[in-house]
Amino acid sequence: MAEPIVGTPAIVGFGNGIGDGNLSIATLLFLMQQRTDAGMCELTRDIHRETHQNDINITTQGAANQLAIEKIGAATELAIEKTAAATHLAIVGTVLEAQKIAGIAALTAATNQASTLAAIAECCCETRALIIEKANGTDALIRQIEDARVRDLLADAKAEIAALKAAAK
Repeated sequence: MAEPIVGTPAIVGFGNGIGDGNLSIATLLFLMQQRTDAGMCELTRDIHRETHQNDINITTQGAANQLAIEKIGAATELAIEKTAAATHLAIVGTVLEAQKIAGIAALTAATNQASTLAAIAECCCETRALIIEKANGTDALIRQIEDARVRDLLADAKAEIAALKAAAK
């Protein structure tokens, strides 16, 4: 129900509204204009409300789309990082395996060198003992030869002395 319009010159003293039959055409036009304005305001409010709701829906959809895009980007980035980490781990594993093999090779070389040096040392000791033994044998042989030569010289000298004594007699 419409509120009575108070204070307007065209309707002062003519009752409280449309139903009393005393309204002029100007008053009716004014009331219609007022209702039309009120309807337009209501329509404008509804349109504004709908526009605002559409803006909210568009913003919500845009945010949802952005979130989906970011989710896909994050998943892709995570997959790339996961692949990179797996590749790095494989490379580190290969490097460690190579270092293990190098360590085993170095240990084997050191063990072989130590056993070779021990064999050489033993061989050297045996060789040195053999050389000393041969040197002692050679020294003994030289002494025997020298002793035999000196005995021969002594025997020759004794024979010469005996011959000279026999000739002098």
